[in-house]
This record gives sequence, structure tokens and C-alpha cells, in this order.
Amino acid sequence: MKMEKLFVYTDGRAQNDPGEAGIGIAITDKDGNVIEEIAHLIGRSTSRIARYRAMIEAARAALAYSPKSVIFFSDDQQLVNHINGVFVTREPHVKHLLEILRGILDNLPQWRVNFIDHYINRQASHLVERAFRDNTRARLSREHLEMRLLAHVAMLDDAQLEQLIEAAKDLEQRT
Repeated sequence: MKMEKLFVYTDGRAQNDPGEAGIGIAITDKDGNVIEEIAHLIGRSTSRIARYRAMIEAARAALAYSPKSVIFFSDDQQLVNHINGVFVTREPHVKHLLEILRGILDNLPQWRVNFIDHYINRQASHLVERAFRDNTRARLSREHLEMRLLAHVAMLDDAQLEQLIEAAKDLEQRT
């Protein structure tokens, strides 16, 4: 789907910094209609690196719409300054992320990155929170299933446990 102009809001955050990190991206059209929302965890990271990774994923997602123009927004002034060339970083891992990002941005006909207040960027921030909530729900659901399985396993005799082990092996081989 081709789009004339996109507005892309990004955020990233780590719990316990460093810790489990998530990103949130909201892509809207020129009228403010949400076209795509991205919210997921990216593994262990710092909040700073999570925000760079969010911008990289946002650029990739925007590129898929073949827009003529994209305006990216972040509430991380340092990130915005690095991308716009106002400041240069000496940190090799940040330089590497910036090189990846610029490589993607070079494929867009026209783009810019603007700093915005955190309050204005709340849509992306809420998406980061959603990524953490969704992960917690999935983990709790799995723990509930494991508890149910253990309750049933506790009532089995040795022969039934052997049958259960064989059935589990069969399931593993099918996937």
C-alpha cells in the first residue's frame, strides 16, 4: 500500500535498565488515522538502546508503505540529535545502530526526525506498556497450564508416566 505521508511515533524502555526491554511504534497517515501499531519485547537491553531499536524497526515498517515523506517522532532528545547529526557518539554499539538506521532511512525519498514531549508521544509509550502486559499475560497463562499438568501428573502411576513421556516425545516430533 502506497502512502503519501506518514507520521511515526516511537518509544522504547527497559525494566530495571538494563533489563527486559520493549518497543512501541505507532504509524499514522496525514489525517492521524492509525495505520499500524507495533508493540513487542526485544530481549534484555537498556532503555536507550531500546529507543534506537524502536527507531530502526519504525523505519523498516514505514519503508514497507513506500511513502513519499515520513516524519519520525521521539521523546529522546539525544537520539534525535544523533540521527540528525547534531551530536556524534563515540560509543561503538550506538554508532552501529545509527549506521543500520541511516541505511534504512536512505531508502526513503524524504524523512526527518523530530523531538516531541513525552506527553505527546504517549501513544508509542502505551504500546511499550502493552508489550510488557502481553508478555506477562502469556507467561501467567503458561504457568497456569504447567500447574494444571503437574496436578494431573501427580495422580499417575509409573506406567502411565512412561506413556505420557512417549506421548510428549511424539508431540515434539510433530512440531
